[in-house]
Amino acid sequence: MQSVCSKCDKPAVYLRRYTSERLCKTCLVQTTIDRVRRTINRHKMLEEDDRIVVAISGGKDSAVLLHILYQIESNFSKSELIPVTIDEGIKGYRDKALNAAKEMTRSLNLSLEVISFKDLFDYSLDELVKMRTDNSLGACSYCGVLRRRALNEAGEKIEADVIAVGHNLDDEAQTVLMNIMRGDSRRIARTNVPRSRSIEGLIPRVKPLTELSERDIVAYSHLLGLVYHDVPCPYSGEAYRNDLKPFLNDMEHKRPGTLLAILRSAEAMTEAFLATPSDWSLKTCERCNSPSPSKVCKACKMLEEIRG
Repeated sequence: MQSVCSKCDKPAVYLRRYTSERLCKTCLVQTTIDRVRRTINRHKMLEEDDRIVVAISGGKDSAVLLHILYQIESNFSKSELIPVTIDEGIKGYRDKALNAAKEMTRSLNLSLEVISFKDLFDYSLDELVKMRTDNSLGACSYCGVLRRRALNEAGEKIEADVIAVGHNLDDEAQTVLMNIMRGDSRRIARTNVPRSRSIEGLIPRVKPLTELSERDIVAYSHLLGLVYHDVPCPYSGEAYRNDLKPFLNDMEHKRPGTLLAILRSAEAMTEAFLATPSDWSLKTCERCNSPSPSKVCKACKMLEEIRG
């Protein structure tokens, strides 16, 4: 016998395991939007007249992020959504993802801004990877640091109030565990600073999807037929998080709610760290004048190392 929706008694098409909800298509879509809206409100992520840069990669997470924010922000006439894609320059991958991002934004009658590594840093990611030495960082480290710099510069150019990124519940749990295993738990707080404590020179970043699992996002995008590029980045095999993902997936399957518990623990740790007397202020990078915890920011150090 087919199970029925927990909300309306129609035939269920999806089980949200960590809330024990069986949902029909309509209720899946609505409860997903509602979860994002509650996350935004709970953390005071957005204001009604915000200029919001939405980071679009062409993948499913950012497609869902843009689609849901479009539904939510349509109720706020003073707000504005500006999709932005960072083109790292990954041959055979980014061009296809960029096409998906363009198609997704067109479907919502939005225009896409594209910023490239080549224009900002003189090198594509492919070129940076070829130039690195045996002692250099992995491709994902270069990409992550330079993407953050590129997004902030794009936001400043657009005069955005906030940057929305598509990190989901799985991503956040993996990041929390990585920081703990690296012995850098303070980074959990540094990377989740609330908007109310934003740092001058850095546009506040918000993560509206952090209470949606990857399964939720796959289901939402599939049922609504959203356009996205579903091929892994060719450099993703180097990522540390890939070693943790199977473990966390297994734990979530055996004990639904594990990922959400890790997220709540990280929120508590962030509150504790921010409440502890400490110098959370940043210096100014001597090379680029951007906020930095050291005299030279990580992005500039990376580029200087590559240039020799």
